Amino acid sequence: MAELEGSGGGAVGKIWRKHGGGYYALLAVGTFLHLEVKSLVDSYGEATGLRDFLETELLEAIITFGLETLLNTFLAGIWPFIWIRGMGLGIAAGAAVGGYLLWSVMLAWLLARREREFRRELGL
Repeated sequence: MAELEGSGGGAVGKIWRKHGGGYYALLAVGTFLHLEVKSLVDSYGEATGLRDFLETELLEAIITFGLETLLNTFLAGIWPFIWIRGMGLGIAAGAAVGGYLLWSVMLAWLLARREREFRRELGL
């Protein structure tokens, strides 16, 4: 991981990596979106047809879906527990660590590219 710490992004990349690079938030948002889509798919599965689904969703959009969204927001904040419950500890840990490694490499590359563009624009 030491080779990643010094790579890409210059000063901006160093600060970004020092503060986690937003990875926790990225996984929370991803978990939230997963829970919302799952909720929508479950609602469609319970409906008897497209019309029933649309009528139900209108009612749910006003009441139930709003409450589920609040619950999903909370659950997304504790995504590690949601992942462990759904995948098991080993797979959840592997996915989080593997994703973090991929995230940090992609981020270092993007920040380095952006910093070169800034330097070129500023004539540095």
